[in-house]
Amino acid sequence: MKHFLPGILVVLFLSGCAMMGINISHKTPHKATKYPKFSEKDSLRGALSELRNNFDVRHYDLSVDFDLKQKSIKGKVVVRFDAQQDIDKIQLDLHKNMSIQRITQNDHELTYERKYTAVFISLEEMLRAGESTSLTIEYSGKPMKAKKPPWEGGFVWKTNSGKPWVSVACEQLGANIWWPVKDHLSDEPDSMDLHYTIPEGLFCAANGSLVSQETKDGRTTFNWKIHNPINSYNVTFYIGDFVRIDQAYDGIDGVHDLTYYVMPKNKERAEEHFKQTHDILRFYEKIYGVYPWWNDGFKFIESPFAGMEHQSAIAYGNGYKKNNLFGVDYIILHEAAHEWWGNAITVSDFADVWLQEGFATYSEALFMENWKGKGYSDHYLSFYALFIKNKAPMVGPKEVNYWDYKDGDPYMKGANTLHSLRTTLDNDSLFFSILRTFYEKYCRKTVTSTDFIDHVHQLTGQDLNWFFNQYLYSRNSPKFTYYISRDGEDKTPVLHYKWTDVVDGFKMPVYIFNGFEWIRITPGTEAQTYALSGKKAAFQIDKSL
Repeated sequence: MKHFLPGILVVLFLSGCAMMGINISHKTPHKATKYPKFSEKDSLRGALSELRNNFDVRHYDLSVDFDLKQKSIKGKVVVRFDAQQDIDKIQLDLHKNMSIQRITQNDHELTYERKYTAVFISLEEMLRAGESTSLTIEYSGKPMKAKKPPWEGGFVWKTNSGKPWVSVACEQLGANIWWPVKDHLSDEPDSMDLHYTIPEGLFCAANGSLVSQETKDGRTTFNWKIHNPINSYNVTFYIGDFVRIDQAYDGIDGVHDLTYYVMPKNKERAEEHFKQTHDILRFYEKIYGVYPWWNDGFKFIESPFAGMEHQSAIAYGNGYKKNNLFGVDYIILHEAAHEWWGNAITVSDFADVWLQEGFATYSEALFMENWKGKGYSDHYLSFYALFIKNKAPMVGPKEVNYWDYKDGDPYMKGANTLHSLRTTLDNDSLFFSILRTFYEKYCRKTVTSTDFIDHVHQLTGQDLNWFFNQYLYSRNSPKFTYYISRDGEDKTPVLHYKWTDVVDGFKMPVYIFNGFEWIRITPGTEAQTYALSGKKAAFQIDKSL
């Protein structure tokens, strides 16, 4: 009796016009990720409850005074919002490290209750659906210090050349660690005003455009304006002794300034290093569309941590070095891609964070493909594929603000999933149309995996749930299993093959080399056969990575 054997290879992804990720290391591990035991604290932080869903934030006006010696802040935020229904109570968020002095509405002090990071505020009176109002929250405290920025976030208090160098990274923790905010990804304000006060002689860079700065009694206030929607963890600041570099960039819609704030000692080095940004931005504009924030500018700002995609004010801390293997600074390449995927399009729940990180990581590979050719980008993706863990489905638990940064699958597997989709479709014009039109449709909005899946179905006219169910909602790595028989009088070799460890209906194509040509076959979960050429046919599965 013939038995199917998991071939010498374990199949994970397709590459180019060939199968990708055929690597024994991509077997599904026996032990799956054990999610934390989620509690009310996680739900209050991550769920879109009635007290969050009942209002839509339109604008934040944030003022923060920094005490660099005491490593503390004192601030005020004015929140303007619209009622989505009749409401008399809302939930904002503020970390326990921060004390609230008072909350007012129309100069009347309001009552509130706190539980974990949630702040439940009783309004002055019932606010009717469609009406608008604003609250003012005054607060102070010592923000959390970052343990391992930007991954384990918080405030970063450092010095450079003997002068203060301060910033914040809070993607997973949330902006509530340093200012009162409706800290849910689904609700972005239309715009923001930022007012940061620091000791005279230092500079404070931030998101948006610098409107003015004023110095009084040894303190300087920098007033920045964000003209676009922004997710709360992207709101940031950089305090330090910076010099400014401007470079003219010839974009697809005209000439724009690219701005860099760097340490004075690095000015000459930075001027040369950041020139690569031009080619990177031009390529992303070509395939996705115009850079979305020109009225807020494009800035890289030298930071005391590796990098972070802060909208229009990207953190750069990679030491002005290029990767020796690929010849480009991956921080610039990756974080710039986030201006499209992560900032212009933001997930509404971290469960779907692959839509940000996977798309940005795949953008790196697409740049490599455009720059150095298809084979080079395949090697780029296969290098990333080495880090795929398959310990959990790529789409994680919802409504609990959960994302384990130590699991790189939203990056690496996310990128390779997109590449597998591209190869499955076998139609580059269609695939790139999917990316571009998805971006155009949801630019300045929040999205879910379902939004992307529905968009793919709409543009392809195909039911690809088998594909997405396997790569987004299952952790199993598909296996291409086969054997070769030599039956009949002429002993013609026959390939018997199928997919195993897959969801119902899985039918991803595979390329095999038969004789002198590559043949595309479409295995399913039921056994199929293919007659190979000649008694001594050189049968080979494409295992390029």
